[in-house]
Amino acid sequence: MSLLQKLGGILTRKYVLSSHTVIALSVLFMIVFDNDVFWTSLFSVIDLSSPGMWLFLFACFIFIFAVCFTFFAVFGIGRLLPPLLAIVLILAAFTSYYMDAYGTVFDDVMVLNIVETNVHEAMELFDLKLWLHVLLYGFLPVFVLYRITIRHKPLLQALSLRLISVMAVVSIASATVYVSYKDMAFVFRENREISFFVNPVYPMRAIYRFAEKKVHDSNRQFLAVFEDAVKISHAGSADAGNAGNKHKNVLVIVVGETARAQNFHIDGYKRNTTPHLEQHKVISFKNVSSCGTATAVSLPCMFSDLTHDNFDDNAAKSRQNLLDAVNIAGLQTLWVENNPDCKGVCDRIEQYDIAHIYSDEFCSDGGCYDEALFHGLDDYINNIKTDTVIVLHTQGSHGPAYYRRYPQEFKVFVPECRTSTVQDCSDEEVINAYDNTILYTDYILSKVIDYLETKTAAINPAMLYISDHGESLGEDGAYLHGLPYFLAPEFQKRVPLIVWLSDSFKQNKKLDESCLNEKANDALSHDNVIHSVLGVMDVSASLYKADLDIFSSCRPETVESPLRAQLNQSAGVGSRPL
Repeated sequence: MSLLQKLGGILTRKYVLSSHTVIALSVLFMIVFDNDVFWTSLFSVIDLSSPGMWLFLFACFIFIFAVCFTFFAVFGIGRLLPPLLAIVLILAAFTSYYMDAYGTVFDDVMVLNIVETNVHEAMELFDLKLWLHVLLYGFLPVFVLYRITIRHKPLLQALSLRLISVMAVVSIASATVYVSYKDMAFVFRENREISFFVNPVYPMRAIYRFAEKKVHDSNRQFLAVFEDAVKISHAGSADAGNAGNKHKNVLVIVVGETARAQNFHIDGYKRNTTPHLEQHKVISFKNVSSCGTATAVSLPCMFSDLTHDNFDDNAAKSRQNLLDAVNIAGLQTLWVENNPDCKGVCDRIEQYDIAHIYSDEFCSDGGCYDEALFHGLDDYINNIKTDTVIVLHTQGSHGPAYYRRYPQEFKVFVPECRTSTVQDCSDEEVINAYDNTILYTDYILSKVIDYLETKTAAINPAMLYISDHGESLGEDGAYLHGLPYFLAPEFQKRVPLIVWLSDSFKQNKKLDESCLNEKANDALSHDNVIHSVLGVMDVSASLYKADLDIFSSCRPETVESPLRAQLNQSAGVGSRPL
């Protein structure tokens, strides 16, 4: 009899097993086959020649077994057991693939990312290798599971057996962990990140925490924290006039996607990935940290008065943000989208979505290049009535299919990785494809500046570019982004911040450009964005903090005293200088 025939016989044969045996076999399968990253990481930090390490490994194994066994024994009552096991087996197969391939950690932030990802983004991550992996480690064991007939006992007898089996497993696990407690405490205290790879325990914990948070925040009241925002008129403003300049001030905020500062030549990268920007007089701040490592956190955070230290995504969505503040103050606001969505940031202002910017020249079924962001922008700027803030949300360097983010003419660094399974490409190919996205971003930013320069006869324009988070390109085996912040490498947390100011904007705002250049190496973060925009656009609000405004100290107090006095008064700090 051939091997295939034997395998076929195993798969098609009917089995009759107790529920305890089915649970135990399913848990053993997941611990052995869905935890490659966990066991590999654990083996890398222990010395197996040390006397207690084999007992320590068994303690880890039996502890995970006990947690999973108890969960299924408690919640998999009667006919609920097969579907519950099937769902978790498939979940474990999916998560194990992304852990193995990209070094992904499935915490509650990653669950939020998954929930808010659209179909187009998701399809780039659903490759053939994923489906083969899930078929082998998810659907195949589920198929075998449904070939099993589970012996059912009377309810009281079944509950008694469940209780006894759970107590036995927990007792063995407790005794083993007690004996190895010192080793376990030391290893996991010094290598906390390893526990994040326990599959399916940590992903299920993350799903529970995410759901619990959603339920808790479902009745959260919306906070109007910027109802006191007001546009200040003072000597030198557009409202009051300055040497005959009564033009409106227009700030274009370009929000980058997955752009890490380490790959910007203007910030010291060895390759010339920013040739266009370096032909303009821009200020590049070189030491800027993101609020999070994923768009679902960083994007709302950079527009929120909540800081990195106290940020909560649900709290941010339940309160007004920067765009609400400038809108309430009477400025025009517009959000132009070339990404799935604005994560709630633009919900209460005018928006141009992807359908609005779509053009045959720059768009296809696979999405739009960032040049599409200019579609309709000229008409909008030609009809502004007051000072204006425009946000361009780019596709930028969104992975893993970096090669889809730039037109053919920006295929400069070759060979490039031309697949979404970046782990299958060489380091050189991945970096080449990513650097091409930065090269295209450089072109887009230069095009924004060139366009705004043509408008200086009618407006006082400025541009601020900042990315939401960075990216890992295979360093230490990690790809993409989204690792827990304390665990994430600097590649995922350090972002570019680039400012361009027209001469008329600088004159109108009395900005000292040399002063800003001196601040180029200061430690900054997403926390600075909201206060810098409020300050430079002369919007007074009680939540404004001048110490987080990168422009504040570069606007002479003798000129800005009316603004500073009103900002101090609105902040409730009397005459204390900002």
